Amino acid sequence: FTKVYLADSTGFALPDALHQTFPGAGGSAAKAGAKIQAVWDYKSSLFDHFALTPWNIPDQRYVDTVVALAQKGILFLFDLGYFKIQALARLATAGAYFCCRLNHQTNIYETVAGRVEPVQLAAFLRTVAPDLLLLEKAIFIGEKAQIASRLIAVRMPEAVVNTRRRIARKNAQKKGYTPSQAHLSLLAWNLFITNVPATIWPT
Repeated sequence: FTKVYLADSTGFALPDALHQTFPGAGGSAAKAGAKIQAVWDYKSSLFDHFALTPWNIPDQRYVDTVVALAQKGILFLFDLGYFKIQALARLATAGAYFCCRLNHQTNIYETVAGRVEPVQLAAFLRTVAPDLLLLEKAIFIGEKAQIASRLIAVRMPEAVVNTRRRIARKNAQKKGYTPSQAHLSLLAWNLFITNVPATIWPT
């Protein structure tokens, strides 16, 4: 990789008097707040992007600014807060690479007998042998974008899975809904997507 970019943000509250310049996240959060958006190159130990923004600009929107840095051969690493199909498509088009977690609500597809078919991920993972801890599947991300990618699934220990499901049920109860069985099934895995070829990164 020519560069390895780690993109992330951190937020902090500010005095209420600054709410017009730096509006907070709203609700019960601080009335005024800011975020630092940073893109750090692991190889050079330098920031290639550093910005102070209002707290109410979500990372999913700011990722458009992050991927504008894309050039051939650069690897981008970021968390689910920055997950956006159009951003991944822009990286792939620029010849850049990405590695991040898969948003479980994302539509993914595979090629079956020359046709692109949707993947029912939870159902697929339920068919995996219990002793298989790591697997890879070639997929496309997004119905329209169809970004060629590798899905890497890592099975989690039972204690971790139980904790995740307990938290998911608790959060859902607070918001007045019941988590789907598919979502609960997917919590048994760490799910990553990347367009880095296997010749560079084996599973």
